[in-house]
Amino acid sequence: MSELMNLFTGQNASFASPFEFANKQNKIITSLGLFRSENHDVNKIALDRIVDEKMLKGLERAMHVQSDWNSASLPEFGTFLYQMKYSNSLNSVTSREVEEYRRRGAIVEDSIAAVLSDFSDAQYDQMANTVEADLISALLALKVESQYAGQGDLDFLELAETTKTGFALDISSSANVFQQLSAINRVVNVNLGTSLAQQRTGTIILAAGTAADALHYHTSIKDFLLYTVPMGSDANLFTQIQGANPAYESWMLKGNIVIDVTGYTQITDVIGENGFVVIPKMSDASNAYVLHTGIGTRHATLGKESGLYHQYITTDPQWNYPSIATETAYLPIVNIPDAIVFGGVA
Repeated sequence: MSELMNLFTGQNASFASPFEFANKQNKIITSLGLFRSENHDVNKIALDRIVDEKMLKGLERAMHVQSDWNSASLPEFGTFLYQMKYSNSLNSVTSREVEEYRRRGAIVEDSIAAVLSDFSDAQYDQMANTVEADLISALLALKVESQYAGQGDLDFLELAETTKTGFALDISSSANVFQQLSAINRVVNVNLGTSLAQQRTGTIILAAGTAADALHYHTSIKDFLLYTVPMGSDANLFTQIQGANPAYESWMLKGNIVIDVTGYTQITDVIGENGFVVIPKMSDASNAYVLHTGIGTRHATLGKESGLYHQYITTDPQWNYPSIATETAYLPIVNIPDAIVFGGVA
């Protein structure tokens, strides 16, 4: 706080820190770290995709006939070209911003630095929100829509020639939630296949409304916890005061991390206000979820380094006022769309 002297009374008054409401998006999908980043030095990539994989099984052969052999068939791959999505943001410092930021005794350079710092934070948040929206679409809607990318809209279910996997969660008083979670995990493992299932590292459940309540307070869960977990334990869902995430309550249930996303419209618009989605966490080596990142395109030399966001400053040679720009080029890919289970309550 700074102090101001009243010229007429001689009394001091202090400037109080203002209350600022931060209208920022909670980037749940980004923070989960499901996507492995893969950097590229161009914004068009060639991806190999299996188009025909045969079930291998050797036939019985005569033991002593030298010419009687089986042979193994390799998967057939197709190479597909994809162009990344692109977004940017540009802000120029003007004398108006400098005047608004200027404090008594401050030099112009300090005011310009303060303006640039605020523009930098705002642009990063703007681009991060853009990426978060597309990660939500890729992971939960199983598609990436694009107006300018060469391939247009990507539908991962269509590319994998499969359909969305669903599950109806029985929340009646006689139902067993633990048993149903086991059934869901079996479905996930079957759809992953033996090889990919071995690279599974965990499970994330995003639930909203009635589904979230059922996964937290259902009778079968209450009866189990009250008699097996001490009342004061952090693991007891019924005596917890606050979850691990103050913004969105989360808890562990039968080895699954459950996050209550009630009220987060970007997610509930996709999974439903009373729905849930079960997402298998996979090792990076599986390439199940990949976020391909590219380079900036607007400047001749700047913004070409590896990374998701490219921010740089340029200066007007005539007036010497700087501009700050942020660019991002990216494409999220989901290679296991049928292993993500979408559900509702029954």
